[in-house]
Amino acid sequence: MDPPLESLIERLPPGTVSTHPGEVAMHARDRWALAMLRDARGERVPPPAAVVFAGSTEHVSTTVSWARETGTAVVPRGAGSGITGGAEAIRRAVVIDLSRMDRILAVDDVSQTVAVQAAVKGASLQATLATKGLSIGYDPDASDLSTVGGWIASRSAGSASAAFGTIDQALIGLTAVLGDGDVLRLGPLPAGGPGPDLRRLFVGSEGTLGIITEAVLAVSRVPRQYLWDSLKPNSFESGAALIREVLQRGFRPLVLRLLDAEEAAFQFRDLGHRGAALLVGFDGDAPAAAAQWFHLRELGKEFGARSIGPELAKHWWDHRQEASGWHEGVMGPARTLGAGVIVDVLDTACLWRRLPHLYEDVRGALLDHAETVRCRLSSPYPTGAALHFTFVVRAADDHEAERVYETAWKEAAAAILAAGGTVAYDLGVGLLKVPFAAEELGPAGSAALQRIKAALDPEGILNQGKLVPPPQN
Repeated sequence: MDPPLESLIERLPPGTVSTHPGEVAMHARDRWALAMLRDARGERVPPPAAVVFAGSTEHVSTTVSWARETGTAVVPRGAGSGITGGAEAIRRAVVIDLSRMDRILAVDDVSQTVAVQAAVKGASLQATLATKGLSIGYDPDASDLSTVGGWIASRSAGSASAAFGTIDQALIGLTAVLGDGDVLRLGPLPAGGPGPDLRRLFVGSEGTLGIITEAVLAVSRVPRQYLWDSLKPNSFESGAALIREVLQRGFRPLVLRLLDAEEAAFQFRDLGHRGAALLVGFDGDAPAAAAQWFHLRELGKEFGARSIGPELAKHWWDHRQEASGWHEGVMGPARTLGAGVIVDVLDTACLWRRLPHLYEDVRGALLDHAETVRCRLSSPYPTGAALHFTFVVRAADDHEAERVYETAWKEAAAAILAAGGTVAYDLGVGLLKVPFAAEELGPAGSAALQRIKAALDPEGILNQGKLVPPPQN
């Protein structure tokens, strides 16, 4: 039975609720490779009953309150750029589209913070901040497609995560609508507050605990100059060991990104580079940056990594936001690699001690089924690092490709968990990884997450089936 939309339409301004077939169809899925594949062969995700184009926190609160009263499932949506099915609609649900909530509310250049509505896109935000000499420090990936709310909901990382971590470190204030329609406002504060930090509860929550409508982020000054270098390590493993040494010695580069030979060949296919590549960038204005840049090059020699000049690092920095276009070309209507092809990205992280095993085991599991596999180490920490594997499955037809893709994911996830890694670093769990997340969390962790959801979303209406493992009977 479809929800009683007339009562919702009466509570919201004219033009806020749409049941137009074209609009609801456009809100059925995100950019999950499997959903895009099925879409291409005519097996479309069932559309929602309606789309609410919310323009304010109050619109979201009104919609969620109505949904609780009527028992209607709600799916929050920002830009729809996620790749794990986190924004996939379910039949008879209402999608809350936040795209109209795209205002930058305030820039505080004294405190170096910015207050925004959740659907502000990264490219727009960075452009506005740049006029004041500021930026989102960690430089979120795919910022031309993604939104601030999406960054928080998926725990996004970025090009400068070596220095600034993830959105977790940038988030200092938050407004969210809970599952009963109540509005929760937190911060902004540089640190502290009574009890556990509730802001952190929504980082990585994927719209299952509340719908993020506004945020306050810490920002940083844009460097007036960068110090770049590119090193060629003997292997991916020796390059990773060098990164570990650099960070554990207290160096603070903005960029520290390691590409295995396959990833480097893809990224620098027009530059003739062969072998792994380590890309290094420092804020040239930072104290001791020049000295650290020099000493890193010298330290590299001890690990068998020689400097080959700044060209590769500069090229990558200038083109870092372009990968999403390649993915859309392969999986979208153009099908640039033909039918029977799926491309996807797997994200994981672990401690340094386990990283060589994680890299080899996950790569091996994917290569058992994929035509190509490439990897980048993109978010290093003193204690460990994150890896992102891009893999391409090619089969006789789309149905066979789907079967191979699902097998590849299952075996790769098993390899991740066996090596002590996580199945979800910064791309979310969505629908794709729910069973793997349940295994990683274990019975006690899954039950704890279920209890938190029950407290904040008593009727279980928010983004059903995503992230939170279903209760075990």
